[in-house]
Amino acid sequence: MTLAGHSGEVRCLHLEGNRLVSGSTDLTIKVWDLDIQQSWSSIACRVTMVGHSDTVRCVMMDRKRDKVISGSYDTTLKVWGLKTGICQATFWGHSGPVLAIQCQDNQLISGSGDKTIRMWHLDTGYCVAVLRGHKEAVTCLAMDATDQRIISGSLDRTIKLWSVSSLECVATLDWMSSEGHTGVIRCLQADQWRILSAADDKTIKVWNIETGQRLVTLKSHSDGVTCLQFNDFYIVSGSYDKTVKLWDFTVC
Repeated sequence: MTLAGHSGEVRCLHLEGNRLVSGSTDLTIKVWDLDIQQSWSSIACRVTMVGHSDTVRCVMMDRKRDKVISGSYDTTLKVWGLKTGICQATFWGHSGPVLAIQCQDNQLISGSGDKTIRMWHLDTGYCVAVLRGHKEAVTCLAMDATDQRIISGSLDRTIKLWSVSSLECVATLDWMSSEGHTGVIRCLQADQWRILSAADDKTIKVWNIETGQRLVTLKSHSDGVTCLQFNDFYIVSGSYDKTVKLWDFTVC
């Protein structure tokens, strides 16, 4: 099915259960109800959130808290009521576009074009910490399975691991020291012992999360790899080359 409603490009999605949240260059966020049965379907936009003054670049849904969190090129993060669509809070602090967000308990983490990562208290909007170290925009974020480490990717072509407790950078994965990427890092995913990264250098790399060792480099795309997801059996990746590839992770 095709969900029609946005008047601009859709830049971000978050699916959880039968709810889908989308953010767009039309400055809005939409919440969709994907109630699909065998004999019928009722897919509809339940609410439209209006308040950002520039492209909505990243969204996350927290159904337990009944919230949607968004980051925008307007340099702000906003917290919305999932059912009401009302903006409950706006977080100010970044001096560049907000490009990535992650939630950890009551903590919100954001990466920006201003080269920093900010940690926020979700309920109060208080900025707990600012992590500095990347030389260019922070393009993507992930958390490890224990929520003890933040993993960040950047326009500077490096991946950094940060300790949540000490707020220090504990490792940098780059081309010179770690056989890392030679292009912009576009996407990161992690589980309890692996990090997967995708980049403009047309490759996907698998890393040991404890040692930072590169385990394997996957090459098949003919252009930059923009997104990926994985489990214990498969990796799915999308690329500027207009293809989606399915990888057998059991032999990697």
